[in-house]
Amino acid sequence: MGNNRSIMKICGACVRELPDGSFSEEQRALRQSIRRCEECVAAGKQLVLMKKGRKRSEADDCPICQLPLSLDMNESMFKSCCMKEVCNGCILAARKRGMRDCPFCRASVPDKSQALAMIRKRQYHFGAYGLEKDVTRAVELYERAAELGVTDAHFNLGVLYTRGTDVEKDTAKAFRHYEAAAMSGDVSARINLGIIEYNDGNYDLALQNWMISAKLGCDDSLSNVKEMFMNGLATKADYAAALRGYQNAIAEMSSPDRAEAEALGFAKDPTRVI
Repeated sequence: MGNNRSIMKICGACVRELPDGSFSEEQRALRQSIRRCEECVAAGKQLVLMKKGRKRSEADDCPICQLPLSLDMNESMFKSCCMKEVCNGCILAARKRGMRDCPFCRASVPDKSQALAMIRKRQYHFGAYGLEKDVTRAVELYERAAELGVTDAHFNLGVLYTRGTDVEKDTAKAFRHYEAAAMSGDVSARINLGIIEYNDGNYDLALQNWMISAKLGCDDSLSNVKEMFMNGLATKADYAAALRGYQNAIAEMSSPDRAEAEALGFAKDPTRVI
């Protein structure tokens, strides 16, 4: 019985634990998340990795207008008083009404020392805000947060283990954390999975990942799908589907207030008096 258990593998599509013989030689060599049993291959069943994460998390919505935040970080602002990311459209709308405080929690704009106290504990990874850089401590906190299901923690760990500059490079751990983040709707993690798969020559998996992130509004992913189409690695239908999804995502992130903020150059000069 022990020997049988030692050669059991989990299918990444049906998520069943199956005997080693249920997988082709090619599939047995793959990591669990992209491995499919012969039954699932024959039925064309999709990997769980590609089924989940097709919608962005509600945490990616502006807390005021409830619209998805733009993937361009210049089009929103982080508020240290309430730890919320607020879109420029809502900030502009508040300022037009004479509000200079936080448009979400209504707290006064904190001075530098107050802001420092609020956010410095998050900066071990970067060594910012007067903290000595301590990547070991950062990884410890990230791992703890990842265990609690914090998507950003999974993504940050994926980056650390991919680069291997401050920690020992570990591709298996990077994949595990990127996949966890991607299945929670993290666009950047999905993009990075596509990049890794593409560089490894797994073009079909790269395309699947980039198709998902393009449909979440990522212009870089859309460009990647287009390039794959131009190089014969994707079909015209693939690119058309990615483009339609991208356009729909952009429409969901749009509003008159956001358009006005962009037209006024609000992203470049958020202190501009309205």
